[in-house]
Amino acid sequence: MSIRKKMAVPVALAIGVLGIMVVAQIASASHPRPKSATPTRVSLVPAYKQCTAANSTHGAPLTFPSCNPPVQASSFLTVGTPDANGAVANAVGSIRLDVLVQSAPASNDVSIVAAMSDVRCKPAESACGAANAADGPDYTGQVQGTAQIRITDHYNGASGTDPGTVTDIPFPVNTSCTATAGNTGQGSDCNIATTANAVVVGSVKTGKRANVEIQQLQVFDGGAVGIAGASDATLFQVQGIFIP
Repeated sequence: MSIRKKMAVPVALAIGVLGIMVVAQIASASHPRPKSATPTRVSLVPAYKQCTAANSTHGAPLTFPSCNPPVQASSFLTVGTPDANGAVANAVGSIRLDVLVQSAPASNDVSIVAAMSDVRCKPAESACGAANAADGPDYTGQVQGTAQIRITDHYNGASGTDPGTVTDIPFPVNTSCTATAGNTGQGSDCNIATTANAVVVGSVKTGKRANVEIQQLQVFDGGAVGIAGASDATLFQVQGIFIP
């Protein structure tokens, strides 16, 4: 009886240690994630340069330094605004992201739908269509939507099954803008409906659960000649809200 007791203690201890090791392995191979996080929809507003040399102060209670006048970040594009350039305000922009859980043989994917209206050229832009009744002509070049993303998933290492967090990377999506023919009161439209896998083949895979952090969604102009990704491209619109 005493021999059985002496053997039972180390056996029980070994089983306990093994259990701890298994739990530890499971914990190290996983990462916290939500049950669901889709869709994401953001509105777009014109981007302005940061105030770095204040010459004024914002009103109370947000009494912080400000810069007068405000300066748009884009050197090449703008939108109609009555008190700024005499054109009617027709600009509306948004980006929507939807996770698509699909049946085999199709892979899971992420739908990307973006739309912007009333996009107009500034004098420095050459990719322009017909003139409008007020302010700049329609923009007929390209824009690039992008955001820095941080992916945490189980698609790392030589095996393609290791957990990991990827270094922050951009995910640019390009689209062209089309003039609103015959409408001299509104600038061009810039629309796209695509998916992550259509932009970068294999970027979303079935069975590889991913937590994707998305930083500020941004839209860049096409520089002076209207080509997405141009070296002189400047920030045109960013995610935000407008308070009338």
